[in-house]
Amino acid sequence: MVATAASPLRKAPPTRPPHLSWTVRRPPHPGEFLYTRFLAPLHLSQTGLAAALGISRRRVNELINGHRAITPDTALRLAAYFGNEAAFWMQLQLAWDMHGAVHRALLAPPRPASRRNRPAY
Repeated sequence: MVATAASPLRKAPPTRPPHLSWTVRRPPHPGEFLYTRFLAPLHLSQTGLAAALGISRRRVNELINGHRAITPDTALRLAAYFGNEAAFWMQLQLAWDMHGAVHRALLAPPRPASRRNRPAY
């Protein structure tokens, strides 16, 4: 079979809106960032950080392993301990959450509009 302009053998790749590109790098989870940029360089253990922040070791461990998000309370505690802003920690969490939301939206099948959400003509 010979490919012609009217019947190509290969399908065109699907197009994505430029603002929803797959090539955007995944931001680090806030817990991963906490470990690599603060705990490891300072040789600080999870137990030591938990004691200094007044929270459980389990909470710190879940955060570092990506199983827990940074809450405003945790952000305030981290900011007070490390001498930076709580907004810094919340921005890390926001970047992580937004990246996940964009990729879930890309993978979700399109939903048909319900009768309520259809425009009235």
